[in-house]
Amino acid sequence: MKIVSSLAPVLLLIFACRLCSMTGGQNLDPYKGSVKDLLPKEASVGLIKFKLSTSQTTEFESATDAVKASYTMQAVTISMPVELTVANFPSSRDAAAAVEAFANKHNFSLESKTKGGTNVGQRLTFGDGKTIMWSNGSLQCLASSSFPKTTSNLEEALPF
Repeated sequence: MKIVSSLAPVLLLIFACRLCSMTGGQNLDPYKGSVKDLLPKEASVGLIKFKLSTSQTTEFESATDAVKASYTMQAVTISMPVELTVANFPSSRDAAAAVEAFANKHNFSLESKTKGGTNVGQRLTFGDGKTIMWSNGSLQCLASSSFPKTTSNLEEALPF
């Protein structure tokens, strides 16, 4: 019994560290910083690497802050652009409602968005998988590319 009680704080610390690593240590509900600060200069999934090419502040309906970014995917000798828009809403409820409203307007089906095995929001795919929209906390993200796998790889590589 004594071993179990002494392990509890260690297990809690491991869980907290795991949770922080999934979001880059940021609280995303609501996210209170600049969206531009969330964009990693580089991200990767397996052998596929994404490098931030450009980012600029943009307008996004009902969002408190938004940024439009271009990433370049690099895999061996292949290089391909991927566009990303990230908007911050006042709350996770507002971000999820924006994704749901878009899905309803275009008759798309929503699915759960998971990160590290945890449900973090909603997700939808359209344009034969070339475009993905998801919410994570108060963030709404929209990624698009010429190829479906490129878009889903960026979604997986990003910390949000």
